[in-house]
Amino acid sequence: MKKTHIVFLSGVIAVSATGSAVGSSAPQTSGHGSFSAKAYPERNDDFAWENDIVAFRAYGPQTRRNGEKSFGYDIFLKYPGKGLVLEELYAVQTNPANWAKVDSLGKIDPAAAKDFENSFTYHIDHGKGMDCYAVGATLGCGATALLEDGRLVMPWTYETVEVIADTPDSLVFRLDFPPAVAGCDTVTEHRKIRLDKATHLNYSEVYYDGLSSERKIAAGFPLRDNPARFSSSGEGIVAVADPTQGPDNGKALVGLLVPGGVEAVSEIDSHLVAVSTVAPGKPFRYYWGYAWDRTDITSLEDWVEYLRTGNQK
Repeated sequence: MKKTHIVFLSGVIAVSATGSAVGSSAPQTSGHGSFSAKAYPERNDDFAWENDIVAFRAYGPQTRRNGEKSFGYDIFLKYPGKGLVLEELYAVQTNPANWAKVDSLGKIDPAAAKDFENSFTYHIDHGKGMDCYAVGATLGCGATALLEDGRLVMPWTYETVEVIADTPDSLVFRLDFPPAVAGCDTVTEHRKIRLDKATHLNYSEVYYDGLSSERKIAAGFPLRDNPARFSSSGEGIVAVADPTQGPDNGKALVGLLVPGGVEAVSEIDSHLVAVSTVAPGKPFRYYWGYAWDRTDITSLEDWVEYLRTGNQK
């Protein structure tokens, strides 16, 4: 049976071809407490990471094996200054006892079952933050895709992840993807991602093994419900005020910055994307992330200004 290896901050967990854990995980953080980063086999191999301000996840190999088309980055809206929250959010969401009670109540009183689910699910804010951003068959919060005949060649999910560095100031890891056909090439995508302390933005270097020539690459965000947006190809900025899911969860201000600008900003496949060129053996470099309009950045205008002046390294 083929195994992949998912590397934690200080350990390895082996995941079988069916996604079941056959090893044991190390602690999710190291001692300094600036970041958390962990693979969650109990939630389809999600790899989730955070600093004190923002939290993200990339969908894992079990999601792909399930046939679920979840392509891009997801985000957890959270409150700056409240510390690391992912472990707590996942713990209640994946607790089998919680879902057994939902099922039991559902046979007697469906309304009571829903009320109980709403009391713990991470899709509702209970003071720590929540997951109310829709990804599905989109790039989500700023993922990349090669272009083929003017269309997005959607990535699927990562295959392995390795944490490269974890210091009090920076978390660095690499997501490796399974081979995929893009035009005449069979390519393997790699994403090296760095999240620094006290920032809203990840820094990514994306490169492809197997490219035979230069290709157009796009990064961006789905457009839902005609959201407010800003773009500047010269500045390399794309920003969208995503409406989020739910009746009153505020807006996710998502955005990216490509230093030095991009060739174009276009609407492709219901996305607003920055378009550039990636060459064989060369990375595409950019920053991407979000702010929640109920916290420290409250408007699209302020978010764009942050992308311009946020002291990206």
